[in-house]
Amino acid sequence: MNPRISQVQNPAPMMPYPANMRQLSEVELLRQANEARNAAVLSGLQRLLAGFAGWMQRRRAEAELLALTDRELSDIGLTRSDIPFVLAGQAPARGVEAPIAVATPAAANDRFRKHAAA
Repeated sequence: MNPRISQVQNPAPMMPYPANMRQLSEVELLRQANEARNAAVLSGLQRLLAGFAGWMQRRRAEAELLALTDRELSDIGLTRSDIPFVLAGQAPARGVEAPIAVATPAAANDRFRKHAAA
C-alpha cells in the first residue's frame, strides 16, 4: 500500500457516485425510503388478500362438489376421493398407467423368439 495515500486523508466511499448522478438531499432520500416501504407493505397486503380470496373460492368449490351425489360426480368423471386433487389443481391418481408399447420391426421380434425357443 502506498503510504502517501491513506484512508484517513482520502476516505474512499464504498460505492462512489457516477459523475453525472446528482446528490440526494436527506429529505429526498427519506421520501424515497418511505415510498419503498409503503410499496412493500401494500404488496404484502395485496398478496395476503389474494391468498384469502383464493382460499375462500376453493372452500366454496369444495362445498359444491361435496353436495353432489355420487351419480352426479361420476357424470363429470370424479369420485369423492378425487375432490382434494381437483381443488389442488392436480390430476387425480387413477392407479399405475400401462406402459406405452414400443413398435419394433417384425424381424426383430422373430429373432427374439428364436433365441427364446432355443
